[in-house]
Amino acid sequence: MPLTPELRAQMARDMQSNRKFDGDTDIPSECRTFTDLADMETIERPSVCGWPYKLYIFKAKNKKPSSPLHINIHGGGWLIGHMPNDTLWSAWLADQIGGVVVDIDYTTTEYSSFPVPMEQCMDAARFTFDHLADWDCDPKRVSCGGYSAGGQLTMSISAVSRMQGNPLPFCLLVNGYGPNEMRYNDSVIKQVPEFWKTQEHRSAGFAVLMSDDNPAMMDDPSIDFMMAPESALAALPPTMILGAANDVFRFQNLEQGKRLASLGVEVTMKVFPDTSHGFIPHFMPHWREAGTMIVNAIMNTSL
Repeated sequence: MPLTPELRAQMARDMQSNRKFDGDTDIPSECRTFTDLADMETIERPSVCGWPYKLYIFKAKNKKPSSPLHINIHGGGWLIGHMPNDTLWSAWLADQIGGVVVDIDYTTTEYSSFPVPMEQCMDAARFTFDHLADWDCDPKRVSCGGYSAGGQLTMSISAVSRMQGNPLPFCLLVNGYGPNEMRYNDSVIKQVPEFWKTQEHRSAGFAVLMSDDNPAMMDDPSIDFMMAPESALAALPPTMILGAANDVFRFQNLEQGKRLASLGVEVTMKVFPDTSHGFIPHFMPHWREAGTMIVNAIMNTSL
C-alpha cells in the first residue's frame, strides 16, 4: 500500500496513542521552574530536505566566559515533536554547565521519512559550530546528546559526518537509551512487553521511519549507526551510553558499548535500575543521577 501523506498522518496518530508521557501533567512540580534558569532564543532555520525546522538556544543566566556548549536532540520515536519537558531539561542542563544548550526541533516522521531528521540535525550542528563566537562558547568543548530517537540521531550524525570526510568535532557524545536498529526478535520484546503494543504497531513505526517501500534503509548508517564502517566508528569521540533496566533498548545499548569499546572508543556505560525508557528528560526516577553524570562529563571533557 502506498504511504500517502494521509496514511502517514493516520499511522502517526495511531502510534502516538501509545505515548507514555503528557508534558503538561507528568512534570514534577520541583522541575517546572527550570525555565527560570536560562534565557531562550528561537531560531528559524531554512528548509533542509524540503522542510524548515527550529532551534531553541538556552543561555544560562549563570553563564561563564568561553563556556561549554551542548547540543540536545529530543526523543519521541522520531515521531513526537518538541515537548515541554525538552525545554525544562535544556534550561536545567544549561544552568548546570554554566553555558549554552542548543535544542533541535527537527521535522518528525509524521511529515517526512528519514533521512530528513538526520540531515536537519547535521545542519543544526554545522550551524552551531559556525556561531560559537556569537555565544562565547569554547570550540573545544562542544558536546552532543539525545534520548531515545535523539540518542540514535546523535550517534548517526557523528558517524555519518565521519563517513563523509567532514567530521563534526564533538568532544563528547551522550546516547540516552537510543536504539541503533529497528529489527526486534519477539523473544527480546517479550521481556519488556509494555513498551510495544502489537506487531502492527511496530510495523507502522518502521513504515513512517523509512522512505516509502525502501527497507534497505534499515542498513543505512543514518538509521543504524552501527552499520557505519569500523573506521568511522573507531574515530568517534568519548561516548556515554545510559540505559534503563525496564527498556527493551538496553540490550542494544550494551552491544553498542561493547562494540565501540572494542574499536578503541572511550565508553562510559550505565544501566539504571528501577526506571523506564524516557526517564532522563521526563524527570523519572534516577533522572538527576543520570543528569549529574552528563554534567560531569561535559565539564571535564574537551578536545
